Amino acid sequence: MNKNKTPVSVDDSLNPLAILESTDFRIVAEDAPVMLWLTNAEGKVVFTNLKWKKFISGSSDHAPLASDAWVKALHPDDFDPCMKTFSDAFVDHTSFQMEYRLRRADGQYRYVLDTGEPYLNKDGKFAGFIGSSSDVTDRKNHEDQLRLSQLELTQHNKEMQFINELNSYLQVCLSLDETHPIIEHYAKKIFADYSGVLYLFDEAHSMVETAARWGDDQSLSQPTISPDDCWGLRQGKVHVVDGADDVIVCNHIHGQCKDGYVCAPVIAQGEMIGVLTVTLGSSNVSNENGKLRTSKESRTRLIAMAADNLAMALVSLKLREALRNRSVRDPLTKLFNRRYLEETLARELSNGKRSDQHLGFIMIDIDHFKQYNDTHGHDAGDFVLVEIAELLRSKLRSGDIACRFGGEELVLVMPGASKEIAAMRAESMRAAIEQHEFVYQGKNLNGVTASLGVSEYPHDADTSVGLMKAADTALYRAKAAGRNQVMLAE
Repeated sequence: MNKNKTPVSVDDSLNPLAILESTDFRIVAEDAPVMLWLTNAEGKVVFTNLKWKKFISGSSDHAPLASDAWVKALHPDDFDPCMKTFSDAFVDHTSFQMEYRLRRADGQYRYVLDTGEPYLNKDGKFAGFIGSSSDVTDRKNHEDQLRLSQLELTQHNKEMQFINELNSYLQVCLSLDETHPIIEHYAKKIFADYSGVLYLFDEAHSMVETAARWGDDQSLSQPTISPDDCWGLRQGKVHVVDGADDVIVCNHIHGQCKDGYVCAPVIAQGEMIGVLTVTLGSSNVSNENGKLRTSKESRTRLIAMAADNLAMALVSLKLREALRNRSVRDPLTKLFNRRYLEETLARELSNGKRSDQHLGFIMIDIDHFKQYNDTHGHDAGDFVLVEIAELLRSKLRSGDIACRFGGEELVLVMPGASKEIAAMRAESMRAAIEQHEFVYQGKNLNGVTASLGVSEYPHDADTSVGLMKAADTALYRAKAAGRNQVMLAE
């Protein structure tokens, strides 16, 4: 409210009715291009011009409106602050200006800027207010749109910052599994207030599994889906569902997703690796509770952009992971190779020395493997190696490292394991090999056994070479003693 202006003195009138009786005032005021009004000292509206009447009632006649017509047309949310401003002005006798929503004759609420000026009679007494009202809805909408556009730009910049931060972390991840919590963390920032899930294909490329999930929308709760369950995956392009009434809904949606969702395939270099599904929320741009809710079109573009960025980062990581695996894994058994063993064993020994922990080492050699190869062929020998490697993997604890040392020799490194634990694991492994049915091309290959040697840090050696030599010596003692048994380093 503006309280800086002095009331206007009206020398030729004692009250507002005297102004109304002025022919000059009526001619000017009645047909004025702005809405004009006049009150008495008690706040009762005693005059409104034709433009004001037409706004409220839609009528073009000159019949007076009820003095409280404007009060009844006030928007309920604006009623209290508007009436307080109006009442305060009549107490202080000072000019005021206020903006509120007023219901037009067609039922639409419009923003109105109201300005009132107090006036005095010839005796210097307050006689009422004379004022004007202007429909400022178009200006208000333009200002709101400009403000929302600025907020959208600010939010877009923030979202891009989060996407760039996510990319920087994905670039230094060592495995796909390592990316999942990072993606989930940044998805909550990029898609704040929305639910979503990132599905990635399994190794067989037959199912699509949850890699990251955020939000509380239960319609996206399926942990695993078929590629045929998603229209985005089927088409290989972004699929948008506007709301619950849309008929083309993916089968992986539980119940109804009332505000709609977007499925954006994660594709890079011609390879489809998954799909990003995110809910949309309401369709209009708004600023609710200080939080910007952007348009569906804007959110759809953001989801598609995020899917593209994830695709490039994850495909690049898969390529790096594949190249790294080739350099550190044996191509036949898929166990780690000797180069990786030597690097890892040195590191684990160093960790064991710092933390004063044991380290168990098991060396495994398949009995009579050369003779076996000569009898059944090298393909059968390779099959036996692969089967034993699978058995070895099934016995791994978290943190254990299984390697192919060379030829028919395999190795198991067990950080934190004492010799007793390592010996128990070795015996379990020996028995599993002896009892396993090796069926190759429909033929049961009987008599496959292995000899095992066990050593331990720090009792048997405190270096990588010493630990391997101690286990190797124990292994040859096992062979010399008749094979198919476990020997501990002495």
